[in-house]
Amino acid sequence: MSGSSSRFARLKAAANTVGVLIIATGVVMVVLSFLPEYAARRVWLGTGGILAVLCGAAWIIAALLLIKIESNTSRYYNQQLDHYDLARQQCDALAKLVDVSMLSDAARSLANRDRECEALRTAIRADLRTERWDAALKLIDEMAIRFGYAEEAEGLRTEATEARAEALRQKLTQASAVVERHLAEHNWEKARKEIERLERALPEEPRIARLRQLYHERFNERKQELLKAWNNAVSRNDVDAAIATLQDLDSYLTRDEARSLEESARHVFKTKLLQLGMQFQFAVTEKRWRDALEVGLQIMEEFPNARMSKEVGEAIDGLRARAGLHDVEVTTAADHTDPASA
Repeated sequence: MSGSSSRFARLKAAANTVGVLIIATGVVMVVLSFLPEYAARRVWLGTGGILAVLCGAAWIIAALLLIKIESNTSRYYNQQLDHYDLARQQCDALAKLVDVSMLSDAARSLANRDRECEALRTAIRADLRTERWDAALKLIDEMAIRFGYAEEAEGLRTEATEARAEALRQKLTQASAVVERHLAEHNWEKARKEIERLERALPEEPRIARLRQLYHERFNERKQELLKAWNNAVSRNDVDAAIATLQDLDSYLTRDEARSLEESARHVFKTKLLQLGMQFQFAVTEKRWRDALEVGLQIMEEFPNARMSKEVGEAIDGLRARAGLHDVEVTTAADHTDPASA
């Protein structure tokens, strides 16, 4: 651009010089036409001088116009060249952008290999800390297959396996303590559900099989204890102890075992009903209405289908009315001797 400017400056100077020379020549001819010695040529010199001055001025104006036009044309051309260069640069940049956008996932992964590997290691460590074992192992496989870090992946896989085993051991120890506490409390339903949960989580773990065996051993031990207590209570005719033991024993018995105890259980409940009936009769005879009301309500609650329960039910309203009198003698079961034990 500076070269074109200097060229136009030189052309302008040359045009001005030529024009000035022509004008100067015309002026000289006009001046000469006024001299006496050129009187014969005055007309010709005057006319030629004026024409020369006009031609010189026209030359200068025409040259300046041509130079201006060429200058504008050159400037426009240079601007178009600049626009062309800018467009070409933009096209090159756009082509590079298209090339980058058309890179495959594998190529981009290769370009960011180190960063992606580090992010993968961080994700694996996070999964191990939060005990998401399957997710961690999947990422470890990706490290080996996608990035080719087989040795590092094998080390991480070993670490994950050991961490998982240790976590499971700790959880199993805690769960075993929970099961043993339920067994000690004879809470067989909770113990059974906890063992089943462990079996679903760790089907191949031998310690769970031992817990299942311990459950059956403790269950049978408790069952035998209750059967022994039942037999002892029946043999010494301790009705209350027998009934309490039978209530605990009911959930341990199979259908055949329960059927084998039906006769002795029927005898115990019949004895209990007779005892309550005697207590009720004595209380009514002695006009201990509140004692009678208490025993009567017990008969109705524990033996609702017995004929005695229906008879007591017919008299219960009268007992409630009599128990409300202020001069009624009120005693407790400890104030009189149990007829069955007398």
